[in-house]
Amino acid sequence: KELMKKSIFTATVFSILLSTNIFASEFCDGFKQGYQTGYAQEKGYPNHYIPSCPYPPSKGYNDPKSDYEHGYVVGLRQGMQEGN
Repeated sequence: KELMKKSIFTATVFSILLSTNIFASEFCDGFKQGYQTGYAQEKGYPNHYIPSCPYPPSKGYNDPKSDYEHGYVVGLRQGMQEGN
């Protein structure tokens, strides 16, 4: 019985970590694209250095539902700020 509880607990923790990693990956893909676009808009040329993807911030009421789009918006803002 204890072994079964440990197995269920381990499977649950693994599932949560895996799903978090997938969302972070989508967020980071969007962040990279958004950063490049924002930086290029401000400077007129692309920046070949893209900073590390930040931890995905909590979504606000007006933020996109998609993790990719949310990352894109965050990256776009940061790219525009750093390109300015």
